[in-house]
Amino acid sequence: MLLKAVVAAFVVTQVGYLVVNCGLVVLFARRPVDAVDERTLGRVLEGTVADPKRRPRRPRPRGGGDHSSSSSGDPTARPAPPVDHNFGPDCRLPARLRRRIHVFVPVAGDRWDSLEGTLASIAGQTYPASQVSVAVVYGLEDRAAVDPSDAVESGRANGLAVSLIGIDGEIVTDARVTDRRAGTGGGSGSRTEAAALSEALATRSFAADDIVTACVAGTRLPVDAFELAVVGLEEYDIVRAKRTAGNVHDGPVPLLESMGSAVRSDLPSTNAGSEPCRPLEEGTFATARVLNDLEGRRRDDATGATTRGGTEPRRNGAVGVLDRYLRTRCPTAIDAWVQQSRQQVRDSYRCPHAPDRSRSDRVRFVAGTAVMHLLAVTNVVGIPLAIAVLVSAALGWVSLAGPLGVLVACNAAVWAYYSVVAYRAARDAVPLEGWARLRYALVSSPLAHALYVTLWAVPIALALCDIVRGDEPPARPSVTER
Repeated sequence: MLLKAVVAAFVVTQVGYLVVNCGLVVLFARRPVDAVDERTLGRVLEGTVADPKRRPRRPRPRGGGDHSSSSSGDPTARPAPPVDHNFGPDCRLPARLRRRIHVFVPVAGDRWDSLEGTLASIAGQTYPASQVSVAVVYGLEDRAAVDPSDAVESGRANGLAVSLIGIDGEIVTDARVTDRRAGTGGGSGSRTEAAALSEALATRSFAADDIVTACVAGTRLPVDAFELAVVGLEEYDIVRAKRTAGNVHDGPVPLLESMGSAVRSDLPSTNAGSEPCRPLEEGTFATARVLNDLEGRRRDDATGATTRGGTEPRRNGAVGVLDRYLRTRCPTAIDAWVQQSRQQVRDSYRCPHAPDRSRSDRVRFVAGTAVMHLLAVTNVVGIPLAIAVLVSAALGWVSLAGPLGVLVACNAAVWAYYSVVAYRAARDAVPLEGWARLRYALVSSPLAHALYVTLWAVPIALALCDIVRGDEPPARPSVTER
């Protein structure tokens, strides 16, 4: 009787897996969407050569294509520069296309030790350092305990204009209380970080065409990220970089997160067609005009008012996906990883309800997010049942022949493909050579990745509890243009 119940539950979970896997197949079949890569650079440079007196505003391409970083038919394309942190090759953009980039670098807690490496990564861009301004954002109480002068001076020595913005106010204090209550701390993706960035934005003014972005201390950038982001903004309103965990040598949690975050970044539902939930997010590039316009539209939608005054015609909030990976610092402890993932899940369910999203964007975002989360929740029951049934089949107690065997084989094939795609995405995102590459391949096995996906059920459950309790983010100041 018990065996029959186990087999029946196994069949139900396999049907559930089939539904989820069909969703995964659809997501993978639609890759990529609106990639920003060497082909984008080629189109923009071609438009500049044709009309050197103005910036090109060419329509963005539709449909697919591959994600390769070069195009054999494009004479301006070349392989991507190596993703190390040394000073890269010369900038490929003509002077008329180069715009000032303002980078906000929030620092909190133990992230001060990583600040110098992040500033070196910014200074090592192919983009001219003279066109980059960096603002290090911190809490005043953190500044009292830490001396960032060495890191700041190292950035200035590399040609960066580095300034410090101390934040202390009611919004940040409330955000810290919320983070402590939710158990999310003050690290990457926390309310404290978001509130500090919003406050920092309010203290600065930018030219309308200046580019604004954020990079959390501890994150490393590929050397041509700024260069490609600039050309991407010639075709899109917003450019969003992919991301992965870069500290894969620090333990099993960052190693597995590198695969998971890389493949999630590679799915169109989590990137293209969706404007950022906050005015400034790590790895998101936009002009000051666009950021201000987004905030104005959100305020108008909330109050029912209409913004007066004209702005440059926008491309409906179109988002381009930068075909480069930011390498962030993943927590090494499982509890810290759960709290960081909890914040990400909360944001993913809150984003689709933004009033400035189209219905199709909401449906695509929710569907893609739901597929990944359903996979995690189904694994909680599906993996133990699968082990029990496979052991029973090996002992001859049950048979997997017939339709059930076909169903199991189909699900196994899709999962194998998903694991291969995840490994390939991580291989492109994390530069490893020799034994380190072999070790990475052995540890990041399909079984290990299945356990990693299952762990996501914990932050998903905690995040849903937060949403039910009505945990809301702090208010957001607007961006000031000059």
